[in-house]
Amino acid sequence: MTELYAQPYSIEHTGFYFDSIERFENGMEQLNERGCEEVEIQFINGDAHHPSLFDAANIQQGDISLWFDELEDLASDDATRLCYLLDYLSLEDALSRYDEVYLHYGTAEDYAQELIEETTEIPESLQYYIDYQAIARDMKINGEIVEIERNLIVTNAHEF
Repeated sequence: MTELYAQPYSIEHTGFYFDSIERFENGMEQLNERGCEEVEIQFINGDAHHPSLFDAANIQQGDISLWFDELEDLASDDATRLCYLLDYLSLEDALSRYDEVYLHYGTAEDYAQELIEETTEIPESLQYYIDYQAIARDMKINGEIVEIERNLIVTNAHEF
């Protein structure tokens, strides 16, 4: 469960904490009665990947229901995929495509070695001459893979 805070833009009003759309609507109703209509939504507490997702999705007062309806309960890997896409796509497009992002847990060198071993038959006499570190470096430079965290790589970066 995510805990958020509605911080009024007006210094004359006090905000409120909420963890559901119902509590947000009730709190906003009370603020509206006191003459406050606009708030900034702040992430207070929740899943480890969700602060990044909350920021990347740029959740605001007008789309807070989207957070509770679609984003709050995303699995950790899905939140990571969506955060990655939000650097390149709109939230609407990213939501429709985040399941297309392929993640690899490990180093770029590990990924290069796995990819080559799965796709190429290498004679035993040549196996020790392949420089997987250089291949991984070239894949990064070419934009074929993107390291988004330590030991976490997007392997189909060219598709976005």
